[in-house]
Amino acid sequence: MKPHAARAGWWCRGRRAARGAIVLVLVAGCSNTQFLKRTCPQPTDPKSAAETPAPSTAYQVGCPDVLEVAFRDRPDWHAVAVVDVDGRLPLAQPGNPRVDGRTLQQIRDDLAALAGCSPDGVSVQLAAARSARVIVYGPVRGRARAVPYQGPEPVLDFLKRVGGLPPGSKLNQVYVVRPNVAVSARPQVFPVNVGAVLVDGDPRTNVPLQPDDQVYVGETKQSSLSRLLPDWLGTVYRRVTGLLPDDWWPFGKAQKPGEEPPPLFPKFGRSLDD
Repeated sequence: MKPHAARAGWWCRGRRAARGAIVLVLVAGCSNTQFLKRTCPQPTDPKSAAETPAPSTAYQVGCPDVLEVAFRDRPDWHAVAVVDVDGRLPLAQPGNPRVDGRTLQQIRDDLAALAGCSPDGVSVQLAAARSARVIVYGPVRGRARAVPYQGPEPVLDFLKRVGGLPPGSKLNQVYVVRPNVAVSARPQVFPVNVGAVLVDGDPRTNVPLQPDDQVYVGETKQSSLSRLLPDWLGTVYRRVTGLLPDDWWPFGKAQKPGEEPPPLFPKFGRSLDD
């Protein structure tokens, strides 16, 4: 075989191999994307979803959490208060009990005892969780995000609730890192088997979160590449690979079902009919 023919054959084989690798990467990424869109749909407003308190009977209150307290027979005692640095809840009535490290039910019982009434007549709700945070590292612009800790929520339930598994997440690279600084112990790393939890219903690796845990979510090659492209090309690439929502519209706000799409070429200035 002539040298130039050999080089041409090698070049063609290299191009075919490269195309095959690209196709494999796209197929793998698209399958992950479709799976996440089906099992972990993104909340409309991830920030609001993260800030909204999730019900947890095991949540332990601390400074500076915000509590809403109401008494059925004494509506004038209704109050929204911030837990003070001394661990007490500053209420004018019936007193300022120590609430640091106690659950909402325990606080309700303490307030009922102070007020001399039945616990059924007292309501204590978590208005804002501020005493602890969970740090989430994921494919959203590659940045860390601090989310209020609201109790021992399973990690995948937490990620689904706050939008921490967007399209572009690498499902075989999800970890919980527990620093254990407060207990003076070595850090722990818990791998999360996303497929086993979401597909097989196996909760063994769905670790309940603790305050100050760090959650790491890997990023697919498509998502990483899209951040390296120019804005206009990156947006098109993310749409083709499924990294953008299905209702995404490139010319302004998202198109609603049954709504006419905006014009591709909007008018500038005055028309001849004006």
